[in-house]
Amino acid sequence: MNNTYLRSVLDQFRMHATSPMAVFGTLAMPCVFAFVIHSNRAHGTGAAGTTSDMAVGSAGIGVLDSAIVLVVLSLLGEKQWKTLYAALGSPGGMVPLVLGRLSGIAVQTLIAVPGTFAVLALLWGVDDSFAWSRWLVGGVLLTLATMSVVGLLAAAVLRFPYSSGMVNGLTGLVMALSALVVPQSALPGPVRALAQLMPQAHVMAWVRGGSAGSLALALALTAGYAVLVVLLIRRVEYSARRDAVPMEM
Repeated sequence: MNNTYLRSVLDQFRMHATSPMAVFGTLAMPCVFAFVIHSNRAHGTGAAGTTSDMAVGSAGIGVLDSAIVLVVLSLLGEKQWKTLYAALGSPGGMVPLVLGRLSGIAVQTLIAVPGTFAVLALLWGVDDSFAWSRWLVGGVLLTLATMSVVGLLAAAVLRFPYSSGMVNGLTGLVMALSALVVPQSALPGPVRALAQLMPQAHVMAWVRGGSAGSLALALALTAGYAVLVVLLIRRVEYSARRDAVPMEM
């Protein structure tokens, strides 16, 4: 089981981590959003430097967008290589394979945290109020929280053959619910209520100066989503064995 997990992580690095386009895709979108955020903030308040919440939130957009794309590409690759039935017949099932892919993607998308900060700092400098510890801890936790949520997509791609073509707009939806761009208080009432279910929203609340309770809730929700991902993968395995659900292309 451990060997399958590690091999899956290494396969993810080998496939995508060295791709220049993958790195560019991780950094391009957050920098564009950061430009819009900074322009609006500077126009309204006169703030000129990069703040910690801007750096983390902008990086989170890159993490989210890249994670969704990479999860789909990675699992479609497993389907085409016809490795899923072999994993299904192994003692650990498909869980180590999928978790290995998700872990590899999490490490890969972490480049958005220092990468986005470097670009923003070069453009606008660093604000005097920049909270370094909240930027570092928040960036790492936001990546883990995002992967726990995007992991649900992995189960959908495994179970439903054509779900990979239905992810358009998913980035925008999750981005809004995660309060990456604006605080939760600025969200419409129904959206704010749904945001309470997203660990990313609570990470961002902490980065913006929230209490340790926000951080604890983010960790609890991240763990809950991770457990749900494992349970859903086990459900897919059960369906594949009982109902002969096609797993490969």
